[in-house]
Amino acid sequence: MEVESVWLISVLAAPLLAAAMLSLVRARWLPQASGWIAGAAAALSLGGAFALLPALYRGETPAFDLGLVPAAGIRLLLRADWLTLPFLVTEAAVTLIAVVYTWGYHRPDERTPLFYALLLLFAVGMSGTTVAGDMFLFYVFWELMLVASSALIAFWGQGERRGGVALKYFIFTHLGSLMVLVSLIILYDTTGSDAFTMLRAGIDQPLTTIVISLFVVGFSVKMAIFPVHLWLPDAHATAPMPVTIMLAAAMLGMGTYGILRFPLSIFSAAQMAPFATPMMVAGLLSELYGALMALAERDIKRIIAYSSVSQMGYILFGLGTLTYDGISGATLHVIYHAIVKALLFMCVGLVIRATGRRRIDDLGGLGKAMPAVAICAGVGALAIAGTPPFCIFDSEWMIFAGGFHTAHIGLSILTLFGSLLTVAYALWFVWRIFLGQQPEGLTVSQPPWAMLAPTLLLAALALIEGVFPAPLFDWVAHELTLILGGGW
Repeated sequence: MEVESVWLISVLAAPLLAAAMLSLVRARWLPQASGWIAGAAAALSLGGAFALLPALYRGETPAFDLGLVPAAGIRLLLRADWLTLPFLVTEAAVTLIAVVYTWGYHRPDERTPLFYALLLLFAVGMSGTTVAGDMFLFYVFWELMLVASSALIAFWGQGERRGGVALKYFIFTHLGSLMVLVSLIILYDTTGSDAFTMLRAGIDQPLTTIVISLFVVGFSVKMAIFPVHLWLPDAHATAPMPVTIMLAAAMLGMGTYGILRFPLSIFSAAQMAPFATPMMVAGLLSELYGALMALAERDIKRIIAYSSVSQMGYILFGLGTLTYDGISGATLHVIYHAIVKALLFMCVGLVIRATGRRRIDDLGGLGKAMPAVAICAGVGALAIAGTPPFCIFDSEWMIFAGGFHTAHIGLSILTLFGSLLTVAYALWFVWRIFLGQQPEGLTVSQPPWAMLAPTLLLAALALIEGVFPAPLFDWVAHELTLILGGGW
């Protein structure tokens, strides 16, 4: 077995084995040690993802054959290419950050090992989705992602409605999954194979329209694009904060990966052209709607949740341009959004932990009591508003440039000026929480370092990635050779 195959397997094996241990082993010491076990597994998974880089730079495609299912003619395959890498590294890094944050957020009890086990299974679902080399495995991991996250919301969510919220989340996102499944079955029936490498075989035009439509709508549900976003605000607001971080910073990006892996990789630019304008319009509407709802919301967790609806709109707009700059910018925006959204949710978690309050009208003047958190929140607000030199400026620049390279200049202008709404809710969020007068009776406790340390790290990373974007730009440039036939 080649060393690259070992690293590829370790991406999934480390968290899977740790999850099995945490679920099955019964020992007095396990609740206290489970956080360290989960952290070690997440670190090994991230290390395995980075270890795939040398092979990719040599032009190789690391793969591992899991065997054949004779009755269905399906060969189970794990593989990693340049399209895999940005999403795999992002997901693995977010998981590690969320696990470390959990060390301070979660108070150990007898259910703690199961909590960490489900976190790791959630991560395996996302990692497996990106390294699956066939449609069967892709869908298995896609559903694992949903099952694990639904369980986390149902059993550890906040409030009496957590069961109903988890059910709504499961049903709504599973509906999108079924749309994806129909397209996968059509492709399998048409091409006679479920391997990604065989899917570019031509299919009839009526089927092409159906397949692309179902893929785009189905994956847009996972991205929480308006108006198929209805599961997101309640799920983000109800989930425990580490789960919210993984939902917003990693899982939403899986919808983008799906659009890139299937319609944009399988079909040509000419076949995708009829869908370009609808995707750009849907992206613009989601951008504006999410930002307006963030301005209207009073729950600080839901403010950042609606921000995700807006930010996913930028990504769908970039994909819809079908241009080099637009698609590159959309992929970069997934990575940068993960950094900044995790940062902002971590700041929200620190505020809630320190004050016990979630309504923005009940907060204020926390800058003096929580200066480090205030600085991190300020960095997050400036970054999500697209302010240089922070990272999102780079991806938004490319998305806007991609829009101006199309015939839809009007849509591009609206998208650019719509970003002013992002500036408005981001600065309003920081001003209301950290500046002004502190309300009477508001007491502030000091949050644990395990919650503060990863928050500081992400604030620094938002700046570093903005100033030194070249490595990620290089990854995405390699990815573009796999999109729309690679004819750039």
